[in-house]
Amino acid sequence: MNIVELNISVNDLIFYLNPNLNSIFMETKIIKGDVIKDKIFMEVKNEIANLVSIYNKLPGIAFIGFSCIPLSKYNIPFHIQIAEAAGFKVDKYIKEENTTEKELFELIDALNINANIHAIVLLQPLPEHLNPIRIINKIDPLKEVEGFHPQNMLSTMIPDIETSVYPMCLPSALFELFSDAGIQLTEDQEWVFVLDDEFFNNSLTNMVVKSAASKVVQRKSTVSYVNKNSKDIITYCKRADILVVVTKFPEYIQAEWLKPGVCIIDIYSNLVKEIPSKEAPGKLIPIIRGGVNVDSILNIASAIVPIPGGLMSVVLSVLLRNALISFKNTLRKP
Repeated sequence: MNIVELNISVNDLIFYLNPNLNSIFMETKIIKGDVIKDKIFMEVKNEIANLVSIYNKLPGIAFIGFSCIPLSKYNIPFHIQIAEAAGFKVDKYIKEENTTEKELFELIDALNINANIHAIVLLQPLPEHLNPIRIINKIDPLKEVEGFHPQNMLSTMIPDIETSVYPMCLPSALFELFSDAGIQLTEDQEWVFVLDDEFFNNSLTNMVVKSAASKVVQRKSTVSYVNKNSKDIITYCKRADILVVVTKFPEYIQAEWLKPGVCIIDIYSNLVKEIPSKEAPGKLIPIIRGGVNVDSILNIASAIVPIPGGLMSVVLSVLLRNALISFKNTLRKP
């Protein structure tokens, strides 16, 4: 009997003989955040303009960052530019590496009582000698709009206690991205989170990842948190239906580790190098990479939320939306 008599294609025959080759023909959906980011941004901008016309008062946001962090010279101006474009009055505080906890506490205390500041954003990461949980815990929970304050994270993990006034930015952004891209989350999916040693040992990162996971992972799904250096990392990656990567090692995850059809969420931005701009040779352009090389996983993964241009761009828009909520809450007070 020949192929024609079987009424199957050559590709069907290849798949029958070796099902693992299905991944070669899979189209990978690259989930960029531009559309969702712009939609949320315009909603925030339009609402701010309307409120300013009524109350003649600007919402205020304060960014605290550190000049010693590699991406800060790009990250801090970017946050300021987007916030100002949305209509916020921005205060910025660029601190040196040797800034003490006491100095940060004094700054935050002053911002907490400043009636013109409605949101305080402590840009991560911090220098190693500073404890991020202790610093963020000092911020007034009503002005901590990312969802990183312990009280706000607790509310994310245990919604019934209703102690937070804002949705946590990270899972909110992911929900909106997945909804727009048509990605369905089901209880039979296995989630694997790959993190560096540093992130396992960082109390804030550890809590943020687990708080966000409690919000987006389906209740009966299997969840594993794996150290990047684990001898079993390949085993875990091959089981993952949803693979979340948080690593300072650019393009660390290898394509051969992946289960065909996996959905990848890349989170951490790494500054790899800087190159001269073609339009303005005196200006440097950052080259940013996440833990996964997008080209290497094409036709293997079903979808990827990449670095750059994926989840974190939407997170900033959600953060500004939360800052707007804080501003509106103050307008309602007698």
